[in-house]
Amino acid sequence: MIPEQFVRALDVFEGVLVAVPADRWLSPSPCEGWAGVDVAGHVIAGLLVVEMRAAGRALPENDPDWREVAGDDPPASWREVRARMTGELTPEALDRRILLGIGITVTLRNWLAEYPLELLVHTWDLAQAAGLPIVFDADLVRPALETARRMAQRGRETGMVGPEVAVAGEADDQARLLALFGRSPAAV
Repeated sequence: MIPEQFVRALDVFEGVLVAVPADRWLSPSPCEGWAGVDVAGHVIAGLLVVEMRAAGRALPENDPDWREVAGDDPPASWREVRARMTGELTPEALDRRILLGIGITVTLRNWLAEYPLELLVHTWDLAQAAGLPIVFDADLVRPALETARRMAQRGRETGMVGPEVAVAGEADDQARLLALFGRSPAAV
């Protein structure tokens, strides 16, 4: 069975993706140098990686052009890739052991169980570029925050995660999650 939190995080991203106003795709996102369309393309490319891993295919050596991946209609590109990816997530594929870029071997199922972290952070990035408010369900954020606490330092060491941003003591889990990944809680 596909991890429920993964499916829910996909749905949350899709909800923001389809709500992006046509004139906001080129608006800057919190990811330095990326516009909303780049965030969309990056996340869609991530689903392509999941699809390749599920199918047992080799991964590309280089990142694609995010805007090419997003295409002229990012929601349509997303839906097409999501459908193909989901079709590859068979029980056998979910049990397949994969080697992650950080040198750890896990089952695809376990990797997808922690993947909501990526989806939630970039959903927020896209929402910021689009000028849309976004509040995640607490039961979706909490496990992502636990994953973030384990992974943030390694992400900083590889240059994939920005410096942590300070948050107030009463900050909620969503603000803490975003701050761990270098996003300003003032924008939350």
